Amino acid sequence: MISQEHGSLIEMIPPAAREAAGRLFADPGETILRADAPASHFYLLEAGSAKLVCEPIDSPPLIIDIYHAGDFFGEMEMVGLEIKDRSVVALTACELLCFTRDQFFHLWDQERAFSRTILAVHCRRLLAAGDDKVYTDGTLLSQRVLRVIHGHTSPGGWFLYTKQILAELTGISMRSLNRTLKALQLDGLIDVQAGAIRLKY
Repeated sequence: MISQEHGSLIEMIPPAAREAAGRLFADPGETILRADAPASHFYLLEAGSAKLVCEPIDSPPLIIDIYHAGDFFGEMEMVGLEIKDRSVVALTACELLCFTRDQFFHLWDQERAFSRTILAVHCRRLLAAGDDKVYTDGTLLSQRVLRVIHGHTSPGGWFLYTKQILAELTGISMRSLNRTLKALQLDGLIDVQAGAIRLKY
């Protein structure tokens, strides 16, 4: 989301440039920007809300951010950064302005307030991307470990194998496994007693 201190990006774009931009309308649930598909435009949300979703192959999707009117996305692709496993999906009916790469860089060169705002938000997103990755990776790892435990339990909810075998089944190190088990314990999903693991739900 764009910090209010930067004002409205739409107001920083000359009317002629807004008129020259393409327009995109998206219904709720419609994918605006698909994961791993080449992004050829910079998108500015004029109306509606959309979500940025991480879509791993083997795990449920995770919402990373919510965009509202005045927010933008696609700037990372404009500067050559490749964003994988992330889609933008409309939450409500959306209306967007779409700028080609040439239009984007023309605004960048000609409109100082535009480029300053893009740069400030872009830097913030790059910093947050590291935190998002840590959070996303940890959540996906917890889900993977929990699925394996759930698939190999006794009628009483006890995991049938040792932690070493659990690490092999999930394909992670013992250190990562112990950290993940601790997180699952704190969430109240499992109990660990003398190395034995039991589901609590």
